[in-house]
Amino acid sequence: MARNVFEYHPLTGYRFIPGIKARIRHEGGGYLVKANRAGFRCEHEASPRKSDGVFRILLFGDSYTAGDGVSNRFRFGDILETLIPRIEVLNFGLPNSGTDQQYLTWWEFAADIEHDLLLICPMVENIQRNVQTHRLTHSAFDGRLLLRPKPYFVLENGDLVLRHSPVPKDAVVDQQLVANNIGSTKGSIHQLFSRLTRAVDQRVPGFRCLTQRLRRVALPEEYNSRHHPAWVLMQAILHRWVKGSRSPVIICPIPTFSHIERCIRSNPYRERFSELGQELGVEVIDILPKLLSEQQKVRSKLRFLRDEHPTKLCHQIIAQALAPWVIEAISAAAGKRTR
Repeated sequence: MARNVFEYHPLTGYRFIPGIKARIRHEGGGYLVKANRAGFRCEHEASPRKSDGVFRILLFGDSYTAGDGVSNRFRFGDILETLIPRIEVLNFGLPNSGTDQQYLTWWEFAADIEHDLLLICPMVENIQRNVQTHRLTHSAFDGRLLLRPKPYFVLENGDLVLRHSPVPKDAVVDQQLVANNIGSTKGSIHQLFSRLTRAVDQRVPGFRCLTQRLRRVALPEEYNSRHHPAWVLMQAILHRWVKGSRSPVIICPIPTFSHIERCIRSNPYRERFSELGQELGVEVIDILPKLLSEQQKVRSKLRFLRDEHPTKLCHQIIAQALAPWVIEAISAAAGKRTR
């Protein structure tokens, strides 16, 4: 974002400044950020009790869910309210967050409020954020790269243990440490090849995607094995979240645009989430087939040219993919009340 619209929070690391209303510059023409009193981009207040006759959904995710690049009313959560009568979607999306911070957001701000459905939408790359102790950001004052501490979990004897609680306030400004952090998750050869293909892609659009197809790359690679430590950690976080929920849960992984553009294989992440859904007994919605079913000329308009976030059109398609499942959840809830 072009300006600082966040404030420090000791448990989640940060949240939107409560009540803020700001116009953000963007290649899409700019967009409006409006936050409620709880500090989230939501048109509704997170009141303890919901209105009579309203089906309330709690929605969690990262910047794809929070809606970077589009105004509030164009996000898939808000669009769902236009597709289905008498529903209320409380959007707790937190940009730049991992599933760990999203779970802590639910714990701190939403676990005790009245609702009918918990909708968790982890962008598949969130698996990499969960293992990080800091997140790379830019200084709001001079644009320098900074590492800001974040809350994170570790597994000790199979139990989740929270670290950085409360979250330290001081950012790391040492540029060498920042540079080391950027390259810490991949090997040097992989980093060199990735930078090279990105550089060529700027001159020959589609080159990087072609090389990924030819190599049959499956990313994020943390999903390639059900025993990968990063997946084991993410699985543990979602286990705790689902088990602690007082309402039915739907998990909807959000694919990257490399998946949507058929550059990289998606089977590993889809298999992991499918297995998780069966293990937990919750619905896992796979929206990738819906996105892939669109014609190429439509898929080319699902993301911004430079900013890799969903456009209004992409949010519309995601909402359409989610709507039947939400309607089914409403019907199931109505059936329980009439028994």
